[in-house]
Amino acid sequence: MAHSHQSQLRSKAAAAQHFCSVVAAFLLISFGNAVALETVHADEKTLDCKVVAKGTFPKIILEEDDPTIPECIPVMLGGISDLIVEKPLIENQPIMLRLLTDRGPTRKVDTATGKQRVFLNPSFVPTVLGFSVSGYTLNDQTVEPKKLHAELKQKLTLKTVTGKSITGRTNGLEGDERIASPSGQEMLAPDPNGIDPEGCVLFGDGSFCLAEEYRPSLLFCDSEGIATKRLIPQGVTLATDDMKIVEKLPLHYEKRKANRGFESLAISPNESTIWALMQSPFEDEQAQRAGNVRLLGIDSQKCKPVSEFMYCLGNSTTDRLSPKRVVPNDGKLCAMASISDTKLLVLEQSDDGDAKLYSCELDGATNVLGDSRPLDGAQSLIDLNVTPVEKTLVADLANLLPSFASDITAGQWQPEPDEKVAGLKLEGLAVLDNEHIIVSNDNDFNIDSRFDENEPERQSCVWVISLPQSL
Repeated sequence: MAHSHQSQLRSKAAAAQHFCSVVAAFLLISFGNAVALETVHADEKTLDCKVVAKGTFPKIILEEDDPTIPECIPVMLGGISDLIVEKPLIENQPIMLRLLTDRGPTRKVDTATGKQRVFLNPSFVPTVLGFSVSGYTLNDQTVEPKKLHAELKQKLTLKTVTGKSITGRTNGLEGDERIASPSGQEMLAPDPNGIDPEGCVLFGDGSFCLAEEYRPSLLFCDSEGIATKRLIPQGVTLATDDMKIVEKLPLHYEKRKANRGFESLAISPNESTIWALMQSPFEDEQAQRAGNVRLLGIDSQKCKPVSEFMYCLGNSTTDRLSPKRVVPNDGKLCAMASISDTKLLVLEQSDDGDAKLYSCELDGATNVLGDSRPLDGAQSLIDLNVTPVEKTLVADLANLLPSFASDITAGQWQPEPDEKVAGLKLEGLAVLDNEHIIVSNDNDFNIDSRFDENEPERQSCVWVISLPQSL
């Protein structure tokens, strides 16, 4: 099966090595009357990571420009919103990656009625691509990062069972942003099948599931990219007969902040459970302050939710000692991967320049599926007898962000050694083995540099990272 190799990551030997190599302590930080409890390491430097291989994805045209549409542009490979490793890594063999693009290049333009978001190529369809990535070997001990070479092997554009393309346009429901043609002068028709995909998981038979931000929803596709089923929140009505619509997601997911729906997706090694993680707290001021984010577990066979947990943004507190936590400035959960059937690896980023990897244990967390209490704005979930997901900081990518910024801009951006680096949009994360991960960035189709000569060109990059400790 596509992800069965991940079940080997938590072997007894690896667990023992992890326990012996990490010296844990509890750091009590006083905030007035509040105290936060966090798992830390005796030597903070052990949390630093190292890049052992890196490369850029080639400049491939995904959609040609349409000369009949004013200001339409060609779409180059970019906007990578997720990546997955298609099969277990084999020594001296290329890494087989599957990439997912988001809805396509957009920007806001000035019109007579104010700012208007436009699609820069209305014909673009969210795309799944398969790449063979060579140049990295598991046991390479060289000091300098190896150079990766990516070769396109497969390209799938999403379609319905009736043959219609699934665009990146909004669905036309209340609250959906209206989007115009490239010039901003004509509104585009909504697409009831439209999605903004952000996460992808692959099943052993080649079929796959996508998470998207609009509703938010989950889209189940066969191995050819044909969508057969869409799982949406209860009470939402989509005017389409092109695929099976299943209203089984909890109603409160429609409260997502705009463009902050399902951002991360993972599948358990036994393929029984799909995990869908929201990017941010719901669109609620109190929830934003509390930093509580929903994590949903879906039975992959029955296509229905079976569990829901609360993930707390910020430090690795269990929230047992205090009603207050340190919530980062606009924290975002942008990527996720499975470590075991009950453990996830989550990449948490913020506008403060944070980029941290947390091991998240679901055993012991309270299943709040069906709980109608206002949990999202709760400063202390423990006071409500709700135990959030237990987080342990396993790696800090902050030391790598300056070099990432240089790689993405081909050296045009060289941050100072102590400069905080944010906005790199690391949105692809996959586990290679229990000591290495692979990460990619979303370059937003390099739109900023196209329309602003002061903005450096941004590449789509990929890095193999050696972790400071075994997963």
